[in-house]
Amino acid sequence: MRRRISLLLFLFFLIPIVARTAVVANSLSTSIPTVIVTAPKKKFSLTSGQKTIISKEQLSETGVANLAQALQNLGGIQLQDTSGNGSQVMLSMRGFGANANSNTLLLVNGIPLTNPDMAPPDLNIIPLLEIESIEIIAGSESVLYGDQAVGGVINIITRKDKNKKIDLTCIVGSYNQRYCYATLNHQYTHTHFNVSVAKNSTDNYRDHSRYSQDMLLGGLNYTYLTGHINLDYTLANENMQFPGALSAAQVKSNRRQATNDIDFFKDHNGSIYLQHEQKLNSTWALATDLTERIMHGNGVLFSPFTQSRTSYYVKSQLNGAWNNTTLETGVDLQTDYYQLNSVFGTTKDALQKYGVFAISNIFLNPKLNFSLGARGAEQNNQLRSFSTTNNINRVATTTIGTTYQFTPAIAFYLRRAGSFRFPKADENASTPPGVNGLQTQRGVAYEAGADMMRETYSSSLGIYQLNLIDEITFDPTQTPQRPFGVNKNLDPTVRRGMTVSGKYHWNDRVLLDSQYNYVNARFQSGVDSGNRIPLVSENIWRAGMTYHLTSHWNAYSEAIYTGNQFADSDNGNIAGKIGGYTTYNLNLHYTYSHFTASLHINNIFNKYYYFYTVYQPSLRSEFFYPATGRNFALTMNYVFE
Repeated sequence: MRRRISLLLFLFFLIPIVARTAVVANSLSTSIPTVIVTAPKKKFSLTSGQKTIISKEQLSETGVANLAQALQNLGGIQLQDTSGNGSQVMLSMRGFGANANSNTLLLVNGIPLTNPDMAPPDLNIIPLLEIESIEIIAGSESVLYGDQAVGGVINIITRKDKNKKIDLTCIVGSYNQRYCYATLNHQYTHTHFNVSVAKNSTDNYRDHSRYSQDMLLGGLNYTYLTGHINLDYTLANENMQFPGALSAAQVKSNRRQATNDIDFFKDHNGSIYLQHEQKLNSTWALATDLTERIMHGNGVLFSPFTQSRTSYYVKSQLNGAWNNTTLETGVDLQTDYYQLNSVFGTTKDALQKYGVFAISNIFLNPKLNFSLGARGAEQNNQLRSFSTTNNINRVATTTIGTTYQFTPAIAFYLRRAGSFRFPKADENASTPPGVNGLQTQRGVAYEAGADMMRETYSSSLGIYQLNLIDEITFDPTQTPQRPFGVNKNLDPTVRRGMTVSGKYHWNDRVLLDSQYNYVNARFQSGVDSGNRIPLVSENIWRAGMTYHLTSHWNAYSEAIYTGNQFADSDNGNIAGKIGGYTTYNLNLHYTYSHFTASLHINNIFNKYYYFYTVYQPSLRSEFFYPATGRNFALTMNYVFE
């Protein structure tokens, strides 16, 4: 561990030294205009941790196909995808495996996109063309954002383009991919409205994995002298087929085959979001958010089932500043209703979550910033499954941190951040005998790091340790009472890791960037003590290069390495490691006036790897979900202004 830290410290300070040497050498032979490093941007969050921002320009120039791909390729986030269509994706930050989805918080314009059950949020409900930027906070942020903000937070900021009257986009690609998107914007005095329609269909890589989606979305924004009111809505229909897992022999025979031709899921979902922001004076403002999300679906996974979710969320937040201090304080309330009907019976759950929080930044001087905050939260859970239970979970958490601007280009941070997550509906529905409800998972993260930002290069280093109490996870051990395993609270667990990244403008045409993530995630006690947590890659590395060929053309290439991992449910590390892999991607981007086009090639060398792998203890065998092979996508866009 010490050698890794020493190596990364060396790399952190070596990047600017090498970059500076190259800049001097280049300046002797040619005159290069000054270039400012802007992508991806990094800055400190309100609680002193780090925030990475992916801009809409990056999304366009790199040619990523959907939100899941953007988070993996540009954000360094590990993904697990059993469907292969980018919708039902588990997002892992800081060393979480099968429970990753419940320990990473996804927000849209600051509003949680969470489910009352363990199902991951539907990423395809957020069209890539609607995204203004993606904010990624690596670290615990439960004081500010509440439940699930354990490993990190991803906040999707949607676009509010008022100048683009009509925006048309079409994509054609491998596996019969067809995608069309159209949006209309109009501004009348202080009111702006937009409406968009989208249609997406693809056969995907494997047999019986067709995916289709129809979507209608839009918004209305009214701005007045001291505030604004914003209304957004989304309606979508999805239809996806599930090809199933393959054995090792089936993968060898034909990795694109399906093991069934009946499994599917259809859903109808919608959301409405209302926000009001009112300036109280020159330094204080009150923001209120209201949202409703609904989903009704039916399908077959071995047997027929129906499923529904309804979520209501309310948040009121006061933001302000006086002297050298800023403050954010507020309350939030979320109510979820969930129902699952299957051959195993009916599960109904009603959950209410309440929270009150406050966080403050104190600027002691122009260089030193001190932050502290606290949150109290409660969850009421009424579950009706094989039996009826009513559970109340309460938790309090705090955060404290400091940032020191050593020079205009170098800043250091240090923080202690609390976190928590409440148990999900289906987690409480399957617990060990005699356990009527799971305990709240609590944690504390200790983090330190530094950022360096110069005109032509930047580098960043962060290290952390995340301590968890009562971590909620699935135990695959089969017993006569629980033949499919149970969800339970673990003894204390610890995760340690680090991130180092750097970017360098070689000249006015070439931008180089790289990022390396390391995490040591192991069981700390019990029969699996010392074993690695399944589905967690210790090492993830990416490197990219942007080359501006002409004023109209640029090219982007990248290599992404994902290290070895153990299959889901292989807590004993019995089956051996699933080998690591490297994929290479390329994008050619053309812009002329109001027209843009991109040709994106994923997995150039057709590397065989897996979206997801699971171990079946009863069969002592692994089963695989093969990832997509080499594929192409051509995107064309025209904007009428």
